Amino acid sequence: MVLLILTLGSAGAFLFYAYETLCKAAPRREYERLGMGGFREFVGALQVLGAVGALVGLVFAPVGAVATAGLTLLMLLGLRVRYRLRDTPRLMMPAAMLAAINGILLSLHVF
Repeated sequence: MVLLILTLGSAGAFLFYAYETLCKAAPRREYERLGMGGFREFVGALQVLGAVGALVGLVFAPVGAVATAGLTLLMLLGLRVRYRLRDTPRLMMPAAMLAAINGILLSLHVF
């Protein structure tokens, strides 16, 4: 049950962020501020693939393990970028929470 709830929450969050990343102006400006404007579409695609992979992982655990590992890494890299720019903890919180949730999901798939 924990696996299902965390997976649905994570996948929903990443699908929402992917939509925002790919379609809205504010994230476009944020990626420019972070110096990563050229990576916006790539990150959005990774978010979609990770979310879909996490959902597939509910049926086929190896796919879920790979997807949640990738999403965890994506969020840890996002945290690194924000840390280097000295962003506030409030701006780092979503990435930190999603990294933690996907780390938990990874452990649930592996063990």
